[in-house]
Parts: sequence; structure tokens; C-alpha cells
Amino acid sequence: MSNFFNEKRVEAMLTQNYICPECGAKMVWETEWEDILVCEECGFSMDSDMYGFDSEEEYESLYPTLEEFLAMNGEYRDDEEDED
Repeated sequence: MSNFFNEKRVEAMLTQNYICPECGAKMVWETEWEDILVCEECGFSMDSDMYGFDSEEEYESLYPTLEEFLAMNGEYRDDEEDED
């Protein structure tokens, strides 16, 4: 599972410079709750939780594998052990 705080997001959080992945302009917060970033140049918007992820990483962060899900819930089992 991808780390929620990827390098781009950590850097942006520290510098408060969120760069639009579409046009490269600086993005701003849509509301005071800081959950949506909006580019004032091209209009692109995104959930701030997904900032810095490429599409594959975003998918992986939203949908864990079966093994990751089981491990998160303390139910991890190795299928090879079941074959004995």
C-alpha cells in the first residue's frame, strides 16, 4: 500500500506550495477546510489527500490488496501454511 504522505505531499505541506499537475501553476485551497486544491490558472481541482500520487499510486492507496486488508485487520494468514 502506498504511503499516505508521499514525498511531493510532504514537501508541499512544509512549503505550502501545491503545484498543479496539469499546468504547473500554484494551487490554492477551495475552502477554509483545506480538503480540495484548485488551480486558478487552468481550473483543475483535486482532493488534497491525493496530492502527489500518480494514478496507479492513487488506486493502490484507495484499494488495498487482500493481504494488506487482512493484515490491517489482524487476520493475516499465509495461504502456503494452509496447504500442509
